[in-house]
Amino acid sequence: MNVLKNATWVFLLAGILSSCSNSATKEKVQPNFVIIMADDLGFGGLASYGDPRLRTPNIDYLAAKGIRFTDFHSNAPVCSPTRAALLTGNYQQRAGLEGVIYVRGETREVGLDSSQVSIAKLLKTAGYATGIMGKWHLGYQKEYNPVYHGFDTFYGYLSGNVDYHSHYDNAGIYDWWHNLDSIYEEGYATDLISAHAVDFINENKEKPFFLYVSHEAPHVPFQGRNNPAYRFPGKKFSYHGPVEDTVKVYNEMVEVMDEGVGEILNALRKNGIEENTLVLFISDNGAEIFGNNGKLSGQKGNLLEGGHRVPGIAYWKGKITPRESSATVLSMDVLPTLLAMSQDSYSEKLQFDGVDLSKHLLHNKSIEDRDLFWRYRNQKVARHKEWKLLLSDKDTLLINLNKDVLELHNLSKERPEIVKDLLKKLEDWEKEVGPVTAMKTI
Repeated sequence: MNVLKNATWVFLLAGILSSCSNSATKEKVQPNFVIIMADDLGFGGLASYGDPRLRTPNIDYLAAKGIRFTDFHSNAPVCSPTRAALLTGNYQQRAGLEGVIYVRGETREVGLDSSQVSIAKLLKTAGYATGIMGKWHLGYQKEYNPVYHGFDTFYGYLSGNVDYHSHYDNAGIYDWWHNLDSIYEEGYATDLISAHAVDFINENKEKPFFLYVSHEAPHVPFQGRNNPAYRFPGKKFSYHGPVEDTVKVYNEMVEVMDEGVGEILNALRKNGIEENTLVLFISDNGAEIFGNNGKLSGQKGNLLEGGHRVPGIAYWKGKITPRESSATVLSMDVLPTLLAMSQDSYSEKLQFDGVDLSKHLLHNKSIEDRDLFWRYRNQKVARHKEWKLLLSDKDTLLINLNKDVLELHNLSKERPEIVKDLLKKLEDWEKEVGPVTAMKTI
């Protein structure tokens, strides 16, 4: 397994990284990177992934003109762990973030430690402008702020969700920031995130940039542009919001996010940099009950496919050939992929759990088979090729995903030798990343 044992050592290479970056930028034009992450968007939650109720022409354009992945997975079935894996390129267990960082309780004091390597730190060292617009959810305390993880610019919120209009979180705490400062900014959260993303592109069009657009939509609370704010300090309020027609508002939330994707694409075109920009559209986990996971079993919070198989799209005009890909890809693969595409020689010196997908994206090269793992609360998964072993307190499931992606047929008794092999792989992986702890699984 390709592993970064200790993330902190990477900073010993700072001098090497800087020199490599300077020489590379003089010789080559480095591509821009835009990651757009939806929140709680399930596998079937887009028109291009089978939902005829939704009008998502801009995201569907990316899917039609780029690569539409059918086996893309979030590293976890919930928010914080997936985001940790995305930014570090490693299993989130290595960063000690296996569960959700809640706005209340002991997890409010924890977060992604600034000693961890991050995609923004590495690209910033390579000469990139770096920005995150939207949801952070990797720590509430000042020391965990995005600016300490390599981001030059941060507009958004720290918690898991905010009122889309008043910007108060689920504990009634105001949560809207510019870098380290709490700011008042009027507007619908999705529109603000998209607007700041466009501003970032316009301001950094003359240099390579990495832009992480971390949308709240379509995570609860259910609020459209014209629904009233309902979260305020000192008042009681529901988690999901007061809206009665949740399906209608949910669809609107996705469609407004799609409008923002169109605005980002237009900004790239107007600035003449669309052909030098890789755009990735992904989700942090599967949908809750009000969303759409297609025909998959399970939902957000569990390790059936509906909890972590999500939309994944890669678009790069003139560089990526439009197609569908059945390659198995995880959130943690993004960092090594962008690092390789940034054209700096030092990328080969670093090791991650994630793998470089650049040759698959640009040249349709196959991705080498690998063992993959998930762990959340009392659930564990080991996967090798088409075989998926799912352990829980209730059962042991062995699924052949090539024949049974809906996970209806348990083959554990028919193929005990495969169960034994995957159990051993899972045991070895857990020895490497560490055991489950109470803090990790909250």
